[in-house]
Amino acid sequence: MSTGPVFSPTQTKAFIRDPAAWYLSYVMKWRPRFIGKKELAGFLGSAFADGAAAYHNGLSDSNLDFDLPAQEVLLKKAAAVAIASVTESKEQVVRLGQSVYEDQSESWELLEKRAAEMVFKYALNMPAHFHPSNIIASELTLPNHGHCRIDLVINTDTGPTVVDFKTSLSLDAKYQAMRLREYEADWQMYHYVWAYQDYLQANCSQKAEHGNPCQTDHPVRRFAILLLVLEPKSRLPVLHPVVVDPELMQIWVQSATQVWKAMHGIRTGQPYTLDPIPWCSFNFFSKFGREDWADAIQKFHMDENLLSVSYVKEITKNA
Repeated sequence: MSTGPVFSPTQTKAFIRDPAAWYLSYVMKWRPRFIGKKELAGFLGSAFADGAAAYHNGLSDSNLDFDLPAQEVLLKKAAAVAIASVTESKEQVVRLGQSVYEDQSESWELLEKRAAEMVFKYALNMPAHFHPSNIIASELTLPNHGHCRIDLVINTDTGPTVVDFKTSLSLDAKYQAMRLREYEADWQMYHYVWAYQDYLQANCSQKAEHGNPCQTDHPVRRFAILLLVLEPKSRLPVLHPVVVDPELMQIWVQSATQVWKAMHGIRTGQPYTLDPIPWCSFNFFSKFGREDWADAIQKFHMDENLLSVSYVKEITKNA
């Protein structure tokens, strides 16, 4: 377990993207007066995750996965959970005195309907790997790891796989592969893998202290993205598994430790020192495509003996 401060993936990515904006939002607690596509997409994604968790928990608790009438009842209950999540988000917007941009008013009104539709589409087209017998945990919150919330953990032949749900109202099929590729070295996913592995090891240590030896036979080496696109209706959810690069995980841990130290220092006003090697943001894609320096970090792990494969070094002449 990390001995220093740990922040959630969402908050950490906000800090990396813009420290001043992070400070205003997470430390000073300011919020934009108007909200738009980004916030509504967040509401919808959270609502879907809540509904999917309710569905999985219902299957696990009641063993209903082969009883169609009972499954329909469960599905309606799960959709109701998603709708309730949207309602809660909307009530929070009202309490804060925020407003929706006029061009997003229709999307605002359709949030409940779309959240329910996503839950129905997911449940009726759920990957075979998500059978209740394979599910280790659903909507698992880890307070000691930045209160991160893992949508799903499934058991596979290679050990536990951490699953994160990604949703979109629509996505042109030709961009789907690129969208999935962008998640293959995502800060959030490496945080989840690190957190769940650390969580398992901490549980084993506690059991050992009470005379119950335990070991994590299968280290967490994989995560998967479940991409659900609402439109067109015919497009099925896509499960995209990814093998974690252990060297990239080391870079992530070093980077996270530095970023969290800086965040804690700014939040508390305490002095802090950083290592001479800068952290990596794990932002390997932009609107122009893959970043120039992505391979240097993701593929070559900043090893100067390998960088010459794709990069040239400027030689500075002595003055």
